[in-house]
Amino acid sequence: MNAGPYSDERVQAFLEEQFVAVKSQCFWDKQTDLMQKFNVKWTPTLVVLDKRGIEYRRIIGFVPADDLLAHLLMGKAMAMFYTEHLTNAIQGFGSVIEKYPHAGPAPEAVFFLGVAEYKKGHDPKALRKAFDTLKEKYPTSEWARRAEPYGTIPA
Repeated sequence: MNAGPYSDERVQAFLEEQFVAVKSQCFWDKQTDLMQKFNVKWTPTLVVLDKRGIEYRRIIGFVPADDLLAHLLMGKAMAMFYTEHLTNAIQGFGSVIEKYPHAGPAPEAVFFLGVAEYKKGHDPKALRKAFDTLKEKYPTSEWARRAEPYGTIPA
């Protein structure tokens, strides 16, 4: 991983500190075992897995360094979300929003922050807050459209 955003020192440090990174050569005429196992069809492909091999995020192609860092944080937060470690998920989604508010995954982080807060506290106002934030900051995003039903929840 030494091209595009992978050459960014921040990305390299984050990967080294937070993940066990595995790099594999890709050969389209004779796919490697890793390419087959993880269904790699284009490079670069970065897959965020837990220790059991469950996938929580897949990033295909080169993205700017801030977007890649936001995707990596989202991968960690989604792992926490799906394993019901909601406090950690909330912190992770909040980190994406705080550190990378203009990155591609930011609207998704707002959406899942609301969902995780709702799941943790059972207060539907968390969903409404997510909707309001998405409509204000990311009105044209897919995540704002997904949150539209939450707009009917009283503020």
